[in-house]
Amino acid sequence: MITNDVINRAGASHSWTFWDGAFTDEELQKTQEYCKNLNKVEATTLGATKKPEPGKEVRISEVAWLKRNSESAWIFDKMNFIIEQSNTNYYGFDLYGYDSLQYTTYFANNEGKYDWHMDSCMDTIIGIGETRKLSVTLLLDDNFEGGEFQINAGTEKYGKTLPAKKGRAIVFPSYMIHRVTPVTRGIRRSLVAWCVGPKFR
Repeated sequence: MITNDVINRAGASHSWTFWDGAFTDEELQKTQEYCKNLNKVEATTLGATKKPEPGKEVRISEVAWLKRNSESAWIFDKMNFIIEQSNTNYYGFDLYGYDSLQYTTYFANNEGKYDWHMDSCMDTIIGIGETRKLSVTLLLDDNFEGGEFQINAGTEKYGKTLPAKKGRAIVFPSYMIHRVTPVTRGIRRSLVAWCVGPKFR
């Protein structure tokens, strides 16, 4: 409902929020051990039709896909809890869910990164039939340098660096422009989910 009452309009949505403590250190290690056995491939950008020229890559990382099964169900349950609670507390989006989790690794030896982008698809892309509405990235460890997670909320020239640490899940609307800066030491490992729902209206 459209209103002219400033007080009623004051409940602005957050550009990002975070959740700590959903996974213990042992569970984070267990998740990494499980992900090591997954089939990893070179990451591409959504809708890309050809490999970029060397030096012009938007994304340099490896990814693997986690599907829900008897071994991974507990990981999905914890991620679902983070998403549901964060959405209830801060966003109130109509959400359906997500099919899989992406395990992403960025390596210092090739300065792994993901330049400015957003997760939502505003144009028609083959194979994407639902609207990405809420994104979550869980940092599985913090034994690396660089690899900062930054969001540009439209008020910063270069974006705001979000405080990241092992076990922290950063939750944000999928239309927020964000990036991962180049990793300069070690390996950055994370789990990512994009929760979909009906079109924004």
